[in-house]
Amino acid sequence: MFASALRYIVLPQSVSDFEQSYLAKMNRIFTIVFALHLPVFVAIAYFNDTGPIEAALLTGAVVIGPVIARLTMRSKRTISVVIGVASMFMGGVLVHLGQGPVQIEMHFYFFVLLALLAVFANPMVIVAAAVTAALHHLLLWFLLPASVFNYDAPIWVVGVHAAFVVLESVAAIFIARSFFDNVIGLEKIVALRTSELESRHRDMRMILNSVDQGFMTINRQGVIQDERSSAVEMMFGPIKHGDTIADVIARYDAKAAEWLQFGLDEVFEGIMPVEVTLDQLPDHIVIQGQTFALKYHPVEDCDLSHLTIVVSDITAEVERKRLEADSREMIRMLEGITKDRTGFLEFFHEASELIDSLRCDEREELESVKRQVHTLKGNAAIFGLDRLADVCHAVETAIAEEDGIPEGTVWTELFSCWAHVRGNLRRLISDTDHEFRVTDSQYKQLLLGLLNREPMESLAPLVAAWKLEPTESRLQRVSHQAKRIATQMGKEAIVVSIRSGNLRTEASHWSPFWSSLIHAVRNAVDHGIESIEDRRLEGKPDCGKLTLSTDVQDDRFIVTVADDGRGINWDHVASLAAERGLPHETEQDLTNALFANGLSTAESVSLVSGRGIGLGALRQATEKLGGTIKIESRLGRGTQYRFEFPIDVMAPDTYRLLTSYGIDADLSAITS
Repeated sequence: MFASALRYIVLPQSVSDFEQSYLAKMNRIFTIVFALHLPVFVAIAYFNDTGPIEAALLTGAVVIGPVIARLTMRSKRTISVVIGVASMFMGGVLVHLGQGPVQIEMHFYFFVLLALLAVFANPMVIVAAAVTAALHHLLLWFLLPASVFNYDAPIWVVGVHAAFVVLESVAAIFIARSFFDNVIGLEKIVALRTSELESRHRDMRMILNSVDQGFMTINRQGVIQDERSSAVEMMFGPIKHGDTIADVIARYDAKAAEWLQFGLDEVFEGIMPVEVTLDQLPDHIVIQGQTFALKYHPVEDCDLSHLTIVVSDITAEVERKRLEADSREMIRMLEGITKDRTGFLEFFHEASELIDSLRCDEREELESVKRQVHTLKGNAAIFGLDRLADVCHAVETAIAEEDGIPEGTVWTELFSCWAHVRGNLRRLISDTDHEFRVTDSQYKQLLLGLLNREPMESLAPLVAAWKLEPTESRLQRVSHQAKRIATQMGKEAIVVSIRSGNLRTEASHWSPFWSSLIHAVRNAVDHGIESIEDRRLEGKPDCGKLTLSTDVQDDRFIVTVADDGRGINWDHVASLAAERGLPHETEQDLTNALFANGLSTAESVSLVSGRGIGLGALRQATEKLGGTIKIESRLGRGTQYRFEFPIDVMAPDTYRLLTSYGIDADLSAITS
């Protein structure tokens, strides 16, 4: 117990800079205060008739002690102990000078000083002062009692004084030690706590630096905090104190940095839910060929104060997905070539022409560009080239947002994607191959005609028909796309019926029309055929039905697309036409309005439809062949698109070739 008490009274040997400075200040103040006692004590002695000169000498002798200590001693704590002893000597001088009626009251000086000495935050100062006071009373009680008491005090009175000194000293020691531990030693406490935090910080950094992901925190101004993993600088390069996340990303992608800064402003403004604004921030960035994913986590107390950003290198994952997409694309190309080699190659030839047209520097006619991009998107989707379709959709979005022909990366991405697709095709076949196939029945028919020595007038039309394309092949392609669209729209239960009439058309003339026909099919599947739930409410079969047909009636070649869906709301079409200043009085006016550029009955834009461009392209392709469009529609019953053409446009080049050699060919025989 004695050892514990001694450790409590004796301070640790180490002295902080703060304690040194503090004690130097206290020692100086007490020395000055003691010096100011000199005139006060002389006045007391003068008025009490106890010898002013003696008072000056005794007070000066006491003051000289702290002065010498401050001049000769280096330890500020030791000087404080000297001041503690001197304070009790000063009390002894006061009691000696105050002999008379108030001498006992002068003893209050000892108790006041004992309490004041706690400001030195050193229990030894209190102990030294208490011992000095006790010895002073005891020695002078024996040698000069009148200097201590104004009456003949017995020894037990000295004991009572000593007891009070001890009691006050105990309290003063507790206050001094508490002062040292909680105030003077605060610097050590802070240093210890700082050391602990730094240790934890090092441990945390060690953990963060041991993983591949980058972790960093930004404040409301977007400034990157110092607490971050080393992977962050490996990914983004050196980061200086005060750099913002937008500054760092701007080194590699100025547009993404601008987007991020704008998004962060919205996040911290707190006008919208933080989940909504966080979803609008860029989720990845490409740096020198590497792709990094960005995930944001709010740090909230009372309000949002910081964001933690987790950065992951997803380059390998992106490359894996790219290779998988390449593989899927190659498989779909192979399937397309296997099923319909001629049609697939024709698509590539037409797509090449569209790309060449869009690649020209003069992209001035907005409607023409819209139709070309929309047609390219539709054709790419037919053959399952999703990446090309997605890039076309992005171009359409940019056109809609800018309300004009955009500049910049959208075209670069489109042309780059097409070059990649074309490169994959060349790995499978030559894209300049124009071969066509002959069926067994066609072969046998020709062979029998030759063996029977039939005249050239009958054999030439037979051979000429080989190069014509069966409409069934075209309708089959459209059917596949219709089912694909239905799947995308969640309408998997769809039945497609095809009636081709064994007709043929000249591919070079009809390719633009067949490519554009898919827009009518999209509308039928998207806007026409209802969902299973809606069909059940209408009392219809779950499976929506789509009918595709080609036929010849009199001197007209007719192509129809019919569905059993909800039908066209002509009142809604009339309202939209009126808003755009289009004629909407007659049935033909409404049909023309439905095929007008920019008019769409869709409530929102999707990858499938909604921009009001497709039907305009289809009308242009129809009119180019001299055709007309008729629409029959009943609400709740379905819609039929009917495209009528002169029969002589089915194979005009073939017919002219035969007639140029004097062969009077029957056009209906060639095309059927």
